[in-house]
Amino acid sequence: MTNKKVGLDNKHQDIGKSKYRVRQHYTTWVEYDVIANSKDEAEDAVREHGGLERVEWEEGYYKDDPVEVYCSDWNHDSESDSDYEKYRGPCVKKVEECVPTDEQDIDTNEWIDNYEDPEWTSDEYRWTKEEAEDAPKVQKVKDDIPF
Repeated sequence: MTNKKVGLDNKHQDIGKSKYRVRQHYTTWVEYDVIANSKDEAEDAVREHGGLERVEWEEGYYKDDPVEVYCSDWNHDSESDSDYEKYRGPCVKKVEECVPTDEQDIDTNEWIDNYEDPEWTSDEYRWTKEEAEDAPKVQKVKDDIPF
């Protein structure tokens, strides 16, 4: 038995189309600036207070039809951190240090370190705190990096 066809003159625009579920994979990374006394303390601060709170995916319309998020997931990938350090360098590195301001006394022309008015500097020459050289060595590879 065949169904009676009704409305062929005013057929809905979606008839004959298909709905597809498209999976996209994203890789993300983040760098934090943390004021701390050591690399370990900075890493602990990020572990305790950093990370993803939520991922917001864009939705919209394509030719008047919705493009909707069906599901999503995200996880920390510590293996990627390890691979990054192995091929590119440390995940935690010192970028600035708070040091006393170098000032010249107007009356005596004597240079002084003003500890009451410090400044942040990325000039490694001015850093007073030495970092331990326990960072993993970067592996030299002949081929392309695998990620």
